[in-house]
Amino acid sequence: MAELSEKTRAKRVDDNGAKMVRIFASEQIESTRTLADRVTEALMRKIVGEELPAGSQLPSEQLMAQSFGVSRTVIRESISRLKSEGLVDTKQGRGAFVRTDRTDVPLRIGINAEKPQTSLLHILELRLGLDAEIASLAAVRRTRDQMSTIEKALRAIDEASDAGGDAVAEDMEFHLAIAQATQNPFFFELIRFLGSAFYSGIAVTRANEGRLEALAKQTRVEHEAIMKAIMKRDAKGASAAARNHIEKASKRLLSADAEFWSNKAMQVVRNPKITARK
Repeated sequence: MAELSEKTRAKRVDDNGAKMVRIFASEQIESTRTLADRVTEALMRKIVGEELPAGSQLPSEQLMAQSFGVSRTVIRESISRLKSEGLVDTKQGRGAFVRTDRTDVPLRIGINAEKPQTSLLHILELRLGLDAEIASLAAVRRTRDQMSTIEKALRAIDEASDAGGDAVAEDMEFHLAIAQATQNPFFFELIRFLGSAFYSGIAVTRANEGRLEALAKQTRVEHEAIMKAIMKRDAKGASAAARNHIEKASKRLLSADAEFWSNKAMQVVRNPKITARK
């Protein structure tokens, strides 16, 4: 019976290994960002999508390294990140397992590289209400110094654009300056918390708008409308201007052609630091 039990156990291990080979087949990782970043995201998708269900054991480092086409060092770093995110536990001598209790996993919002347009539009929809409320409160509560900071942030966008840059960081600073002017520190911290998703979103929208001068000018007009309403302490006007800006940005993205989404947009999604105008 002991021998039969051992055979049964071995068969289960083989079956599990074969299943993992199917799950991880053709998972070669592109190197537009660090390999550890890409492997971590790929494993997260499998865990969230329940290809790797709660309680399941991740395949060996060697198998994952071969499947992803990376070194075992990269796999170890990725597993370490997943553990810090609360997605997996590691057991000495047994490997890594998907946690069954993931209630303390931090919220993650980002652009899905497989469906960039859909996820980006979701982020813009999230910003629709958030930006409108932030602009409204900023119009009522901003100080003279904060208004000056908002104006400087808008000028910095123009200067970066005129110099041939993508102005993504400057665009982000413009929105952070408005959030700071609400006098509610949680709005500012929320924008910073969502920074990666917002930065990527801004990078893609500016990459799209940078293709045509008319689109870039329209964005400039929309930013200025927000700034002027805040300057006039027009809460309703500021809210409407911010909402209009996000709605127009969404429409501009929807009008982008397939070539943009398959080429430039994907470059920016994988690496938001890529200059949008290159």
